[in-house]
Amino acid sequence: MAQHLTIAILFLLMTSPFLLSSGQEAYAQSTLNVTASQPCFLNYTANGLEMMQQCGLDQDYLRATTVGFDWVTGGLWPLIVVTVLIVMTYLKYQNGIYPLAIGIVFLPIAGAYFPDQFISYAIVIGAVVAAGAVVKMLIKQTTDYG
Repeated sequence: MAQHLTIAILFLLMTSPFLLSSGQEAYAQSTLNVTASQPCFLNYTANGLEMMQQCGLDQDYLRATTVGFDWVTGGLWPLIVVTVLIVMTYLKYQNGIYPLAIGIVFLPIAGAYFPDQFISYAIVIGAVVAAGAVVKMLIKQTTDYG
């Protein structure tokens, strides 16, 4: 009975981005105007203090430390940090429940902040987990150590 309840809760959490969608839709005929932009920290005409003030880095120190990483990774820096945490936790404890708990904690956050990238990212991570399960099932569980 507890297994069925756990599976039902996990299924509900996995489908929560679909159930709580914001209703914003994009159509193939839509036109998006994208202006050429340059990150504020690459403005070489301003001195260091002016550049920091233009970027708003003097008010938000956390953003100041991650703005370069966000620019390099296309804004996916938090997802990369969570992935590294999950991999490090699995490698340290060799138990799947801890990375699963981290993923469940960050699931609503990732779905809210990264709605477009969330599904593709979840599919990639799910495929890696499924491949690992198949490898374990076919290689480790069928090996005779006797």
